[in-house]
Amino acid sequence: MLGPSRREGLSAKTSVRVEFYTRNYHVSGDVEISRWRLADVLNDRSSPFVVMENAVREPLPGFAEAGGTDLARATQVLQIGKASVLFALPHEAPEQDAARKAYLSALHSERALISAVAIVPPFEVRGTAHLRRPYRLRQALEELPAEFIPLTQVEAIYLLDPRLRVVAELAVTNRSAAELFGLSGETALSSQRGFSPS
Repeated sequence: MLGPSRREGLSAKTSVRVEFYTRNYHVSGDVEISRWRLADVLNDRSSPFVVMENAVREPLPGFAEAGGTDLARATQVLQIGKASVLFALPHEAPEQDAARKAYLSALHSERALISAVAIVPPFEVRGTAHLRRPYRLRQALEELPAEFIPLTQVEAIYLLDPRLRVVAELAVTNRSAAELFGLSGETALSSQRGFSPS
């Protein structure tokens, strides 16, 4: 049984650094999240935006050259439209460690773990989807209830320069922004994390 302070730590909102990727920008900032559940924030229909503090935005390589700007810009408070988010990555935070482990443990205890790929130009996002009960793949795809789907062991490839990749333990992917979203058999899981050239 959890003590009162441990329970509060699992339910209270905490500021977590989150990276958002849109078609043209990489944005990171501090977002209020409860129990490391970024998907809940993005799927909350009461607001079409996410507000972040201490934000930094930088154009993606192809957009930077086309727009004539390649500088990162800091903003104290920044709002991002949820519809423009292709995928997002929550960072680990010491005060959210118990909640992060509990959330990931719950995802991995789901009965059906299947490979997923989302083509959300300019990215291809691959990872493992976690389904609550065994599904046929077609049925799973038709019945996934949320727009933003958590995926674990994620690799996102920047299609304009495939040497640029983002690898993370967890990402939340916007199915409604995907041109293609597919489910298939299991794949090998990557143990690397972060942004790296291949």
